Amino acid sequence: MKVSFDKYFPVVQPSIYPTQTDLFAKRVERLDAERALQTQVTERLKKFHQYEWEIYEMRMKQLVINIQIVNQNTEIDKLV
Repeated sequence: MKVSFDKYFPVVQPSIYPTQTDLFAKRVERLDAERALQTQVTERLKKFHQYEWEIYEMRMKQLVINIQIVNQNTEIDKLV
């Protein structure tokens, strides 16, 4: 039962349940936070793959140099 001071202008009490606009605002905030987190994860993953590729290239260069050294040693051994 609502308490009113006047017959034509009742006093409106705020609802204890959230309204649709409140729920929508909370959902928007949650989705924005998830989107920001997903963007951060994607950027970090791109950097990780970039660093992984650089490490792979460095290892392959090192392997090629080692193979060249072994080949030169065998050629020197042939000459001696």
